[in-house]
Amino acid sequence: MRSKISYAQLRAFNAVAKEGSFSAAARRLGLSQPAVTAQIKAIEQSHGVLLFERTGDGARMTPLAKTLFQETMELSVIEEIATDILSASSALKTGELNVMCGAPNPAMALISEFRRRYPGVRINASFGNWHQVTTALHEQRCDAIILTGVPDDDAFTRIAYMEQRAIALVPSKHPLAKRGKPVSLSELADQPLIFRTEHSLTQTAVEKALKAAAITIEPALRLGEREAVYEAVLQGVGIGFMFELAVTRDDPAVTRLPIIELEHRYVEHVACLSRNLRRREVKALMALVE
Repeated sequence: MRSKISYAQLRAFNAVAKEGSFSAAARRLGLSQPAVTAQIKAIEQSHGVLLFERTGDGARMTPLAKTLFQETMELSVIEEIATDILSASSALKTGELNVMCGAPNPAMALISEFRRRYPGVRINASFGNWHQVTTALHEQRCDAIILTGVPDDDAFTRIAYMEQRAIALVPSKHPLAKRGKPVSLSELADQPLIFRTEHSLTQTAVEKALKAAAITIEPALRLGEREAVYEAVLQGVGIGFMFELAVTRDDPAVTRLPIIELEHRYVEHVACLSRNLRRREVKALMALVE
């Protein structure tokens, strides 16, 4: 008969799954790395399974580990809620909040205000494309997200934060920029264009509009990050696309132009897993948005 998994082992497993490495999990738990490794190894040996594939920069969950994590990740939330109840820290003088964002500009204004109100709470902010951010929330690798177009998911609580539309970034010396008027997709069709990768919501919006207009375009360049797109436009590589509030930079060499066919306004949401609203830091962030 196989032995049952102890709470200490599950706690170590959840920490490695959430942090993505044994060393980070050890820091989170206040343990040594060998102690965490020993707990994971005990589970694997006792049950004849492999939970993590060791990589050069951390630990990657196996499919079995992902299934186990989905069923047990509530443990860390319950720990934090219990700590809140017992520590009389409801005034948010301490704590930690992990936020993942789609773009710096809308997110930083909110994070700055949260920091002003709750200076004792440590905030860890990271960035990614739409797919990366929504996946991180589903897998509970962050506490909350600030993102354009958060899906209407029963597992999420989301609050509208602001609205924005997709625009064209045009080198200021370009004739279209000098004209200073909204541009059409047909006008852009014969220009060197810079596209984002397929998991970008901006790119999804552009391609949807192109399809509706029956326009096929082969881009001059595809880039994964919006900052890379902005820099490419700044260097005169071509015309790119971005949500209008994504970047606050105001370079005279780049002109922002509305696109006639892209009038739809996308909502920037702040969202969390509904069950995590019990956590005081998450609850405070959502209340701040409201």
